[in-house]
Amino acid sequence: MNILNQVSPKRFRTIDDLLAFISIYDDYKRTQAYQRLLRAYKNKIKGSVCVEGGCGLGIFSTEMVKLGARKVYAIEQNPLLANLARNKIDNLPKYLAQRIEVVEEPLQSFQPRRHIDVLVQELYGQLLYDEDLWVLEHLKFKPDVVLPNRGELLAGVVSSASYRDAVVTPGVIEQLQGVLVDGLLEEKLTELRFPVLEWKYGKGLTHVRRSIKGLKGDLLCFGVSLTHNEKRICEAGKCPNWSYVWTARAGDKFEFTFQKSSASLGCFFRWIR
Repeated sequence: MNILNQVSPKRFRTIDDLLAFISIYDDYKRTQAYQRLLRAYKNKIKGSVCVEGGCGLGIFSTEMVKLGARKVYAIEQNPLLANLARNKIDNLPKYLAQRIEVVEEPLQSFQPRRHIDVLVQELYGQLLYDEDLWVLEHLKFKPDVVLPNRGELLAGVVSSASYRDAVVTPGVIEQLQGVLVDGLLEEKLTELRFPVLEWKYGKGLTHVRRSIKGLKGDLLCFGVSLTHNEKRICEAGKCPNWSYVWTARAGDKFEFTFQKSSASLGCFFRWIR
């Protein structure tokens, strides 16, 4: 979905964010995976004060009050999504709706009036670590439980011969050295083999593996994997909200760096000669 007419930059950002978030709800596998995770922790949620970070339409906030949460703060900084969440929550039975409070502000600015027992978050980017996941390291409160609390960026090396067609030719692939492109090729769902980045709540981002020496193939692909403790919750390709990211192989070693500026968190990728 694209915005085709001229609107103000602020309006563009707000609507663009809305459209991006709405498209997430087409990923039923992702929604079901999160609901299973919440239900597995129903004993932690029941009677607790909870937060849904980046609540969108408030689906998981609703799930938590149905599981017995005493109070849920549904945090959403986009005013259009916050209004949609309020409308959805207003249609719930009163005994559920009165336990959810929509808070229209950035998650990193939120200062709750009481201790937070459980934080539910879905802030993983296509390459695992981005502006949203960075926010979890700069909260003004410390929840007892974060669901999910881990994530990995998995990688794999494959031959482009299995993916090329009349449009994506060897010449096209060759031009992609050093450039990470999502959605370029159709995933076979067997490409991802080993982790290269790991994020864990409370510990931040760590590099796991960057060398692919000895592996055969001229294409490198990446995909995010959402995990809680050691259990995989959702994975790129299998949950369509996250697609694979591709680049042409140009060596045996590579590195990721992430740099925060006033505007955003930038991802930098390079091959190491």
